[in-house]
Amino acid sequence: MKTQFCTLSIIAALLISVSAAYAQNDVNQSPKVYQVETRLDNYTRPTTFTPTKAIPVNGAISENIVTTTQNILNKEAHFLKKGLVKPVGEKQFSAWELVSDEGGSGHSQTAPNPLTYYAAGASSSLLTQVERLIKILALDVEEVKVESKIFFRWLDPMSNNWSGYTDKVISNILIKSSESPEKIKQLKEKALKAWAIGEGLANKTTIDVGILINADDWAGLKARPGKVASPISIDNGRTITNVTPDLNLQTIEIEKDLGLDMGQFPNPVTFSEISIAESAHDATRPYLHKIRAKSLTENYQTWELYTDDSRGYKGMDKAPTSRDYFTMGTSFCLMSQLTANKMYFQKQGINIDDFRVEHQFNYQQDNFMTPTMTGHLDYVITRVIVKSDAAKEALTDYAKQALRMCFAGEGVQNETEMESNIYLNGTIVK
Repeated sequence: MKTQFCTLSIIAALLISVSAAYAQNDVNQSPKVYQVETRLDNYTRPTTFTPTKAIPVNGAISENIVTTTQNILNKEAHFLKKGLVKPVGEKQFSAWELVSDEGGSGHSQTAPNPLTYYAAGASSSLLTQVERLIKILALDVEEVKVESKIFFRWLDPMSNNWSGYTDKVISNILIKSSESPEKIKQLKEKALKAWAIGEGLANKTTIDVGILINADDWAGLKARPGKVASPISIDNGRTITNVTPDLNLQTIEIEKDLGLDMGQFPNPVTFSEISIAESAHDATRPYLHKIRAKSLTENYQTWELYTDDSRGYKGMDKAPTSRDYFTMGTSFCLMSQLTANKMYFQKQGINIDDFRVEHQFNYQQDNFMTPTMTGHLDYVITRVIVKSDAAKEALTDYAKQALRMCFAGEGVQNETEMESNIYLNGTIVK
């Protein structure tokens, strides 16, 4: 079982004792107003490595997702940040700008938290594989959805041993169909084998980590003031993000939202993310999904998001891909850890001016759109860029601890306990 970070009510407690630092030349700037999600005409590639597109062979496909992130200065939302995400060399998939925020005492989040993107991407990606196998196996299925719960843990907060973990992922598939239990069981087995994100969570993944101190790659990338005015994002006349009522899961127990005493931090801290992924029923984009997801933490919203995995279909994509979300959620999680750890190091007299995160995740599916599809996450590039006048050794320690705190990254780096069941017309198929 694995273990790692980020409970946002706790982070709010940090904000009471440590104020966020704002550059003097940014104070008088008017804040930019962001949508939660915005399609981009152009994508600014990572500055710390050259993105590469894997060349698959023998009927395989690859998705090489790259992200770049940046802080947004906001005195009410200290964890506000934005990220750019794009599959490398994929003309059919757009570049997107996503915004993330945390909740906490006295602050309801204005955009999805990192692990909501992470959970939404994982559950939507599994639904994509189930839908593809339904088509490949020519099954008669009336309805399908995925319910998910991911368990996270934070150890030794506010210490030099601060670390975070992904302990377990539950992913249940719900099918309404007249097909036999034997065929439905076969569907589950094949879909799980095709699920590259699930394979990346279940197994250890090679991660190329780099920490850059005061690199020369900051031109035009300085954090600036901004805010999110509405949870609703509109793209080409379609709503692609919003808040929604709290969730009820049919197959997974949901506990009460985590609340914490601001004067006492428990050790460990444990919390969960839940999500439901279902089809958006779009005939032109058959793998367009509606996902509802929430952190079971006080002052966190339940978010409605859309993903579009309709590879090979004509027309413009209508939302980011599920792997965009999962990758971006990992980048945003590390950004949150850098923010929280910045406050811890500031208490020790070490000031951090700014920081950024860049990623590339290499996903692949062998034997694409055949009954023997196999998905895997082959390789991850992680870059942490830190700007400060402090000693290089202290800044390296700061970045390394934030990496240990990032449960999203820990979930990918090490083996995670995975549980998945399939239900046929409300009954579990053993």
